[in-house]
Amino acid sequence: MNRNIAIVGGTGGLGSAICQRLGAPDTTLLIGYRSNAEAAQTLVEGIRQAGGEASAKPVDLRDTASVEAFLDSAGDELTGVINAVGPAIPLRPLVEVSSDEFRDIMDIDVIGAFNLLTAAARRFVAAGRGSMVQLLTTAVLRTLEDDGMSGIPKTAIAGIVRQLAREVGRSGVRINAVAPGVIDAGIVHSSFTVDSVAQAVIERCLERTPMPRLGQPEEVAELVAFLLEDGVAYVNGQIIGIDGGYSA
Repeated sequence: MNRNIAIVGGTGGLGSAICQRLGAPDTTLLIGYRSNAEAAQTLVEGIRQAGGEASAKPVDLRDTASVEAFLDSAGDELTGVINAVGPAIPLRPLVEVSSDEFRDIMDIDVIGAFNLLTAAARRFVAAGRGSMVQLLTTAVLRTLEDDGMSGIPKTAIAGIVRQLAREVGRSGVRINAVAPGVIDAGIVHSSFTVDSVAQAVIERCLERTPMPRLGQPEEVAELVAFLLEDGVAYVNGQIIGIDGGYSA
């Protein structure tokens, strides 16, 4: 059976690993990006060269019309939607985060996730099938000092995931979430170069992780791919940590 999967945030560190994992002859992949068209096209070309089918479209998750247009471009046979968007966040005490920073991140992260997941859910309910996977953070399972702008928005999104799981499951539609810990990609790389507080957050999380290493983006991609499989169709409404035991 051919799969038609849309992923937003596909050009990020985790998103690109997920795209590469899902790229296959039996899968048509639609990659959504906000501004990095060049990275998106490079990813598309790599997937095509490996025998998969992929295309890329711009999308702004804060704009409902943009979200609807993006999903429309995936066609009527859409079977899966992945949200791998992760905006840049300040790693510092919550009292040092400005209201403008807080609002901007909530708009991109929470409002964006709401727009994408509810729009996908409406399509999937009408079709009587479909699966969604939302990327969160291990901070929704165990908080960490100075990491509030990671955990707070994603905790709100976790509520959206659980609510949708209850409301659309009866239609044969499911939604799950993946909560990565310190992964060797994306924000971990950039945070080490920002300031000492950001670096300390990453190091503190690693110190509290039983497995003494960074996670690999390919490991996250494997879990996302697993949750899209028909063989786990009874898995619904779950938030699964992939954090080396940090949240244990």
